[in-house]
Amino acid sequence: MKPEETEVTNPAERAASEAAPVSSTGKPAVSAAAPLLMGVKLPIRVLMGRTQMSLRDIVHLGGGSVVELDCSPDDPVTIVVNDRVIAMGEIVVVSGNYGVRITKMGSRELSHQPEPAADLAQLSERLK
Repeated sequence: MKPEETEVTNPAERAASEAAPVSSTGKPAVSAAAPLLMGVKLPIRVLMGRTQMSLRDIVHLGGGSVVELDCSPDDPVTIVVNDRVIAMGEIVVVSGNYGVRITKMGSRELSHQPEPAADLAQLSERLK
């Protein structure tokens, strides 16, 4: 490594620097639209596990109901933005609040998750 080069240790910075086009100065080129896009809000979901329930059981759900999932508390969770898997993480508790610590940033291997529409189509086929 040359003295003027620095190693990026933050995975998010590394992914951003690898994905961004490079200008003639050697620094990542920033689009003029980037500041406008930074304020855009996107839906984020954290997938913790799955379960199957009958419609009868779903109707009886209410405040305080507990739904058992097919995973343990130590299993990794999937972080989805706009129906696209972007990262894997783990559940953390800080001062009684739940959060997600990102452990692996997105790649093509993470994108193999089925689309929610495909799950709905499979359910519809089973109900026929």
